[in-house]
Amino acid sequence: MNFIDIAILLILAITILGGMYRGFVNTVLNIGATVAALLFGRILIPVVSGFVKGSADLFNMMLYYTEGSEYVALTDVELTRAPISSISSDQLHNVLQNADMPLPMNRCVIKNIASEAFRDSGVTTLGDYFNQTIVCVVINILALIIVFTIVRLILGFLIRGVEYGRGGFPILSRGDGAIGAGLGLIHGVLMLFVIFLIVPVLLTVLPKLYEFISESFFGDFFYKANFLLGIIPST
Repeated sequence: MNFIDIAILLILAITILGGMYRGFVNTVLNIGATVAALLFGRILIPVVSGFVKGSADLFNMMLYYTEGSEYVALTDVELTRAPISSISSDQLHNVLQNADMPLPMNRCVIKNIASEAFRDSGVTTLGDYFNQTIVCVVINILALIIVFTIVRLILGFLIRGVEYGRGGFPILSRGDGAIGAGLGLIHGVLMLFVIFLIVPVLLTVLPKLYEFISESFFGDFFYKANFLLGIIPST
């Protein structure tokens, strides 16, 4: 058990105890607030990411640090300059297999190449498709995290204000603490999936970080099984 496992277990313990202490109603409201913040985040991804993409300096800086074409160069440097129209499915599969990119980059690259997503921007080469896809996914993940954090904090303050204004939420006659603890565990798991959204961004810049994550049972699970990565747009 490494530091990541300990941190995850600590977060789960805090959410379980919090659910037990605050009870069923409060914990349900907090789960609802987390889900609502995720929905707002997903809806507003294009707005926030559009701001970043609209700033040439900021976009180019992120493009420089993500450098997706390096994944293609691991197979063959010449392929970075090859038009995507000349790349066979076997070649692309080989490149992706050798690249070992963070999730969900593989899926997004395949989707963007198949649909020629950046054709209107004049992007045609395999290397540039990797560049554009990875930087777009990174920006979209960060946009979701930023919006989620802001909305979740606002909703959290509102819930706390209502709770204090009412003098506390109603308590179930039986098993309120136990049910609250169970819901707290569910909330903790959901929050960990949100926290682990940042992992693909970190791995894009620091790929060796995966060695540390792979040594963690819980860390590897929350990274590889993160269903929230499936809602990240590829462009």
